[in-house]
Amino acid sequence: MRWRKVKQNPQSPTHSNNKQQNFHDKLPQKLPDKLLQELAHKSDSTQRIPLQIAGFLERGKAQIIDTFMIYLPIMYLITYGVLGSKEALWESPWAPSVAILLYGIIAAVFIAKSGQTPGKKAYSLWIVRENGKNVTFLFALLRFFVFLVSGASIAGIFMPLWRKDKKALHDILLKTLVLKKG
Repeated sequence: MRWRKVKQNPQSPTHSNNKQQNFHDKLPQKLPDKLLQELAHKSDSTQRIPLQIAGFLERGKAQIIDTFMIYLPIMYLITYGVLGSKEALWESPWAPSVAILLYGIIAAVFIAKSGQTPGKKAYSLWIVRENGKNVTFLFALLRFFVFLVSGASIAGIFMPLWRKDKKALHDILLKTLVLKKG
């Protein structure tokens, strides 16, 4: 049939070269200086470190670490330091929103400083913009709020599972990539 494409043999060299070329086309032409310095510092200068687009599992594990290292301590401080008890937390309409806002600000500071939150650093993940520009504090904060909106739809968070470029909705909307070393 005319409309059906002939699949290439996955073992053929042209198939792997095309796949590799397509991946490198998705990477920004110029990586942020902070990422290049980090990669140069951690590697032998004669050896090039390969970068890949991070998948759903790596991103999810990094998010869990960030939740435990950033969000839960904030909630603890608000609950017992500001409100005084967990009952007061349940009665407070603003406390969870303040905790989420503080979490977003702290995560944005980490991302603007190094391109990584503690969870992303644990898994050697970096957030970069497709155009190669540095991720600023305001851009990282905007990305966090778009992440909240895409997370509310649930499908936006799970998009990397079925997309070839492994992007979530907030990555698509803001043209960002989450890269991993290795």
